[in-house]
Amino acid sequence: MKCPFIEEVVVRYCKAYPIRKMIPNSGEESICLGEEHCNCSTYREVARVDVAPEEAPQAKPEYKPEPSLKGSADFFPAYWSKLCKVLNCPVCPYRFQCLGAEKKWLREPVLIHGFAILRDLYYSQWHTWMQVKSEDVIRIGLDDFSQNLLGDISGIELPEVGTILKVKEPAWKVIIDSWSIDLLSPIDGEVIEINRKLSDDLSMLNSDPQKTGWVLEIKPGNLEERAESMLQGEKAIAWLGSELDRLHTNVEEGVGETIADGGELIDAISGKIGQDEWKNLISQFLLVKALKV
Repeated sequence: MKCPFIEEVVVRYCKAYPIRKMIPNSGEESICLGEEHCNCSTYREVARVDVAPEEAPQAKPEYKPEPSLKGSADFFPAYWSKLCKVLNCPVCPYRFQCLGAEKKWLREPVLIHGFAILRDLYYSQWHTWMQVKSEDVIRIGLDDFSQNLLGDISGIELPEVGTILKVKEPAWKVIIDSWSIDLLSPIDGEVIEINRKLSDDLSMLNSDPQKTGWVLEIKPGNLEERAESMLQGEKAIAWLGSELDRLHTNVEEGVGETIADGGELIDAISGKIGQDEWKNLISQFLLVKALKV
């Protein structure tokens, strides 16, 4: 039991003031404890509020939040802005680096047994994705799981600009050897652009299907509704893990041996399972049939 005459007091200091200045912690009014601090001349000078954005300081902040998070970009941890205690970005001297780091983190792939997923994409349960570019522009493509399952893509058939797509209905075709396979649209909308670079380099569909290998841009018809029903972020990561577990089980039954990791799983899909087993996997996971060309 501690002495009843001990009194604990919290002391606040202004770090921006030239001399260590104590800030009252009583009920007295102080501009330091509210939004009015933005009008403080010392704050504005040290935070460089009135400096043009291109002249904003690039130096590292003096401290790092604890605990630090994984997925950091430069010296700003992922979701720095979510941890910020001020949440007053327009006057923060580090706002450009902070938001840039978060955007970079969202675009860094999360690898699960060798299969990649991106936190900023929305995934359909038939393994196509959408990325919101603006309210009127949605980019769509096939995910890393589906390109691994399909194998080397040797051809593609794209819809014309102006085509109306319906969710869970065919959006474009890919050719695998002598097989034609539809990929289903993740959302309703009108095609407004196709990835013309695919005609020069079709390998992007396998090497980078979730970034440079995007397929179509569409004007969405039900964006808010579809975004709520699709998988993103941690939900998408958990879902991909469960899909890989299901795929492991199916492939192991097909080849009659245990598959240890993602690399062996990919090898098994492309080289060990038979044509009928491969077509069955396409039907189970992509919800379409492989048709002979």
